[in-house]
Amino acid sequence: MPIQLRHALPTGLLAASLLISGCAGSGNGSAAADRPTGSAPAAGPSPSSALPDGIVKPGTARPVGGGAWTVTLQGLEQVPAGTVPGVPAGSSVYTARLSVANQRAQIATAPRTAVTARYGALGRQAAPATDKADSPKKEPVQVRPNAAADQDMRLVFPDQAQGQTVTVTVEATEEGLAEPELLFFESALPGRPAASPEAQGAQGAEARQGATPLGQWNGGLRLSEIAVSGEGASRTGSLELSVVNRSGDPLSGLGTTLRILTGQDLHLAATVHPVYGYHDAAIAPYRTATQTVTFRVPEGTVGGPVTVEAVGVDGSRVAFDGRLG
Repeated sequence: MPIQLRHALPTGLLAASLLISGCAGSGNGSAAADRPTGSAPAAGPSPSSALPDGIVKPGTARPVGGGAWTVTLQGLEQVPAGTVPGVPAGSSVYTARLSVANQRAQIATAPRTAVTARYGALGRQAAPATDKADSPKKEPVQVRPNAAADQDMRLVFPDQAQGQTVTVTVEATEEGLAEPELLFFESALPGRPAASPEAQGAQGAEARQGATPLGQWNGGLRLSEIAVSGEGASRTGSLELSVVNRSGDPLSGLGTTLRILTGQDLHLAATVHPVYGYHDAAIAPYRTATQTVTFRVPEGTVGGPVTVEAVGVDGSRVAFDGRLG
């Protein structure tokens, strides 16, 4: 069974491991400054009550292609420690099964699938756990009538994510079509919570006017403070981009271009684009997604002022100010 992550171009039956992500929101002016900098503004219906329309619990069969297929995601189970090599300290591997069932009366090619798992209030993304045996295959998958193609998938979650909400986005693309159908599954990651979940911000706040400090919310957008690693010309900057989906419809992705401007003269040091610059899977209704982005840091700019301009797909621009490292 082919397996492949969303940021790689889908070629076979795609799959990565998964689980489920967090709340959603909106942030703003003085209210945003008063809330914890890691908190996500509330976006709509609370995940602690009934799930929003379009999001279902694992184990629920979702139709694809007008009912020609059904896609089912089974809940995650923790893999015993030491089973998968190369897992970072303080993290654990979880496995889940994605099942694509043929409802037709003839053999058919299974839809290509891509899976993204986001956890916690900010919707941080789980990493894939792969080895040589997981190498993706390019040939399409043929499925018999009334049979299913199953794929066991594995993802790495930090231990502090235990007990937190995980939202899984499944993108299923039928043969011959370019656009995927979006399916969302949500539940809690097994295990006892290792830490208190991140607080949610106040609901209904409006966007700030002027530049926003890094680490705080401006409307439905947040950029974390920038961390710098490496030495000399190989220094790399990294930050988290968080985007809130305030609507009851899926959001196509984070969809934000970041322009990194250094110094008082606002020298353009880097531009990070969606899709090829970072993972940009669709965001579930009333949920938040966070992605870490990296860029090269020019020599002599570490410790100095930095402005990050976030440009939305609609052309809107929001500026964030801070220090580079």
